[in-house]
Amino acid sequence: MTEHDALIFLVALATLLGMARLLGEVARAFGMPLVVGELIAGVLLGPTVLGRALPDVFQWLFRQSTPQKMLGAYTTVGVVLLLVVAGLEVDLGIVRRRGRSAAFTSLLGMILPLAGGILLGFMLPDSDMKNPNQRLLFALFIGVALSISALPVIAKTLLDLGLFKTDLGLLVMSAAMIDDSVGWVAFSMLVGPMQGNSVEFHKLLTMGGLSLVFVAGTLTAGRRGIDRLLTRFADELHGGRVLSLVILLALIGAAITQALGIHAVLGGFVVGVAIGDSPSLREQTRATIHEFVTNVFAPVFFASLGLKVDFIHAFDFRLCALVFAVASVAKVLGCSVGARAGGLGWRESIAVGFGLNARGAMEIILALLALEAGLLKEQLFVALVVMALCTSLLGGPAMKRLLYRAQEEDVVALLRRGGFVARLNATTSRGAIEELVQILEPRLGHLAAHARNQVLEREQMAPTGLGDEVAVPHAAIEGLEEPMLALGLSSDGIDFDAPDGKPATIVFLLLLAPRRLDEEVRVLASIARSVIDPRAREQLMEARETEQVLKVLAESAQRIAEERRARGPALADI
Repeated sequence: MTEHDALIFLVALATLLGMARLLGEVARAFGMPLVVGELIAGVLLGPTVLGRALPDVFQWLFRQSTPQKMLGAYTTVGVVLLLVVAGLEVDLGIVRRRGRSAAFTSLLGMILPLAGGILLGFMLPDSDMKNPNQRLLFALFIGVALSISALPVIAKTLLDLGLFKTDLGLLVMSAAMIDDSVGWVAFSMLVGPMQGNSVEFHKLLTMGGLSLVFVAGTLTAGRRGIDRLLTRFADELHGGRVLSLVILLALIGAAITQALGIHAVLGGFVVGVAIGDSPSLREQTRATIHEFVTNVFAPVFFASLGLKVDFIHAFDFRLCALVFAVASVAKVLGCSVGARAGGLGWRESIAVGFGLNARGAMEIILALLALEAGLLKEQLFVALVVMALCTSLLGGPAMKRLLYRAQEEDVVALLRRGGFVARLNATTSRGAIEELVQILEPRLGHLAAHARNQVLEREQMAPTGLGDEVAVPHAAIEGLEEPMLALGLSSDGIDFDAPDGKPATIVFLLLLAPRRLDEEVRVLASIARSVIDPRAREQLMEARETEQVLKVLAESAQRIAEERRARGPALADI
């Protein structure tokens, strides 16, 4: 590497990162995912636009051998870390507790797209393939690609809709976790054969065995070792130290799977799952890791996709429409039927199907790796990218329309029938839950002890700190006929493990009737809207009587409703 090579690499990297971050923020301002703006940045800087307008500049920046390889190494690290972030979203405890519903939803949500993708792979003409001799491998890849979901996109959609902490949100996340885990293992088994002209089943079996050994070892002994490490140094691992530890472990895991002949992304993903499953890893730390990767590595990676393909020349409407239709119909139908078999109503089941239909960044990563392995033509790569973006943009509005069709439960009316504690004595989340359940005990009667245990168990499974010093511990209580709500205020704050790390000063306790997921969504939405205004939170902390609290919540809800009517419908509301 010469000094000139280093100069070109630095200029190219700065150009990609700067343009991707700028257009990513523009996309977010219009209510779209960051990845949309980042991909557009790559299209503008790649052969599609810059290569046509200023070909000499494009060649100087992105087509010189050594700087191009250096940029490729940077994006390789980026894709491994992106899979670590996806792995951190996986909570094995949630998957285990969702049990039957998650299993049905995930199983059918993988089988139908897998079958549809394999069928599509065999039906496409030879002209759509890079190498017609790889027909079986090509069909298997299309099946795996269409069956996978995008955990980060799904998590963001659920957060934006206020569904992340709900039972329906946990079901969607559990099914997505299973989909991603199985999908990445299956894809890693196909990477080796992608380099040849045929599928050798004994090699596939060997890859499968090595994959299972690595996954099982990392998620058992490896997970316990990581947890002990984080626990032992919990007080010392702050900021950059914990970030360094996570990246170090991820690179080691990626190197191991690469050495085994399995793709490095599997190592990053599985190590991310093992780290994320540690109770010692706090939500604030997860958020820090996520921010670092998505602001430093992800923009360059997604922008670099635009450098590889001329999107105008490679755009094939027939392929784009066909891939989108097969992927969406199979995924939504499979997940909806699975969720219905797991006990949900049809409307909620279809909402689950649309939520899991989002492919996002994970699909794009798969497509890029297959393109680099020589399995895909540029036209099919573009079709997979278009499908990933369209399914991600469709999920939020579809879920919103299906789940928020009914009038939201009035938080003021619920609290009027419930209880209010002006100053909680508790200093822990457990103590706050017990104190608030006690306030509702006259109405709960013999259900009080059961309600307390259910809320505590659910809080342990999925902490309910929302951020902005608000927490909503809640659970479905067998035997309860209608929702109950209690509110407690804490001047010192109570740790509910919120993503922003702030202790909760405003704690709502919500008890719900079982198997009414739509009611849970509406009540939580009403609570969230009543305290979204910082002024309302400040006024609540000054309240001493129930009537003062009710007045603050009613006025806040009215202000928010007027603001929404004034600005009209927008993508940012999704």
